[in-house]
Amino acid sequence: MSKKEIKTSILSLLRKVLLGLSVICFISCSAYLIKYYIVEPYKNKSAAETPSIDESDTQTTMLANKSKHVLAKYKELLQQNSDFVGLIRIPLLEDEDMKVVQCEDNDTYLSTNFNGEYSIYGTLFVDYRNKLDELDTNTIIYGHKMRDGQIFGHLNYYQDIENYKDYPTLKFNTIYEDGTWKVFAAFIINIYDSQDNGYTFPYRTINFPSDEKFNEFIADVKSRSYYTNDSVDIKPGDKILTLSTCCYEFEDSRFVVMARRVRDGESEEVDVSAAKENENQKFPQAWYDANGIDNPFVDAKRFTLE
Repeated sequence: MSKKEIKTSILSLLRKVLLGLSVICFISCSAYLIKYYIVEPYKNKSAAETPSIDESDTQTTMLANKSKHVLAKYKELLQQNSDFVGLIRIPLLEDEDMKVVQCEDNDTYLSTNFNGEYSIYGTLFVDYRNKLDELDTNTIIYGHKMRDGQIFGHLNYYQDIENYKDYPTLKFNTIYEDGTWKVFAAFIINIYDSQDNGYTFPYRTINFPSDEKFNEFIADVKSRSYYTNDSVDIKPGDKILTLSTCCYEFEDSRFVVMARRVRDGESEEVDVSAAKENENQKFPQAWYDANGIDNPFVDAKRFTLE
């Protein structure tokens, strides 16, 4: 065999190898895309489906693994998953109830669905430190920001004051009691001290050492919010609900929505005409850096629990 024939044979073999690798790569990528964009979303929707619940049922029942009587209407969901702790409905996102769980850590349900299976969607979950039989001052729910809008995928819609005006309340019903909550803040936050000149605002604080510190905390939250609404007042003794998800204002940033539980005897209606955009909103240093803006709050007093 001549050198030319050998060279031709080698080139032909290389072309076949490259073609084979291309086919394998194409099949692998196609399988991944099908799994990520078709199988996983469908799988999550199936796991997230909530059985029909009789909202008129106010009976309670005692379960062996619970510290107090739970609402009987949630018994079936508890039988499906003993980590189930409630349902949340956020009309701005979708007019359906979403299941909420809680376990002994804040990691498990980042990649586990309600049925206990691996899922990139995870499940909405309450901070492991929170008590739900007797609510802490601040109850925190975490969820992924998914591109297709599932879980907390569109929570950042609350960044727009007009969306807030259209949907100023949400429902969070625990297995122990149902509740309506009035949204009062939406803001961007960092999770590492290095992103804000050595400081991270402690938005995940569960309880506060004093009423004074609680008031300081709420004031700082409002200073960070895209808008304020004085018709939704917050005072010591109130219960706060914090919804937290990822966002992309800067690397490792979080988008947070806070709401206050409707008090006994209080109307669930919100006077949205009192809502105003915050023209002097506070952001973490990383946000100013990402937008090429000087930070006017660089020397501002920082909230601490001490």
